[in-house]
Amino acid sequence: MKKSLFVAALLALALFHNISAQTLPPSFTNEWKKSEIQDLQNGKIVIRNIKKAKNTTLDQGLNIYADKVLKIARDINANYLAEIIYKMPKSSNQTVIEQAVKIFEDINLYKQIIYSDEKKGSSKNLFPLVEQRFRNDRPGYIQVGSHLKMDMLSAYDSELEIEWGKEGFFFHQLNVTPLMWKSFKAVKEGNMIAGICCFEWGGDYYVYALGGIRAPRIPFVIAEIERQFIGRIEDFTVFYIQKFDIKQ
Repeated sequence: MKKSLFVAALLALALFHNISAQTLPPSFTNEWKKSEIQDLQNGKIVIRNIKKAKNTTLDQGLNIYADKVLKIARDINANYLAEIIYKMPKSSNQTVIEQAVKIFEDINLYKQIIYSDEKKGSSKNLFPLVEQRFRNDRPGYIQVGSHLKMDMLSAYDSELEIEWGKEGFFFHQLNVTPLMWKSFKAVKEGNMIAGICCFEWGGDYYVYALGGIRAPRIPFVIAEIERQFIGRIEDFTVFYIQKFDIKQ
């Protein structure tokens, strides 16, 4: 009797996993924890500290803009890297691409992002300095140059690109000047990236993002750098997703 109940429980668990995962890209179901899959299906933002570009869990070839996001992280060989995924029904969110363009083209929204450091019990502007330097527009493409500053680091120049079309939406930002910490070059030019895309798969829209840097992994400060980095990525991502009018 006990053996039969145990087998039945295993079958039920396997069936639940298949039902909950059947609409997800296969690479997610192969690599993720069950709790992460359930969170995604329940409309939550999933943030994964994957550390290196080789640990991304989205397969190549699902979407041209998703491939671009994967490429920018691999091009710099990021070694501090977060993977962010959010899912919404396509049927009730037909304007999500148009919303994405409107939201991400506005560099002034950076001024509103708040970073909360739970360990220190403090909150502050993630970008206390935000200046737009130039902007170029053409059909399906926007380029913006900016001058930014984050807490504890020097000001730096950044460029962002936005592309959109029938395949979805793509956002890419990178630093074009170094980020300094005191007299130390913390991040070289071109070694800090944010890549975000939105694409359709299996009747749903997916937001897939990678935020990362290529920087020294100093043993006694790695944990603190990762904690602050993941915290900033989380606050940045949640801020932007909350700007969308999303219907589940």
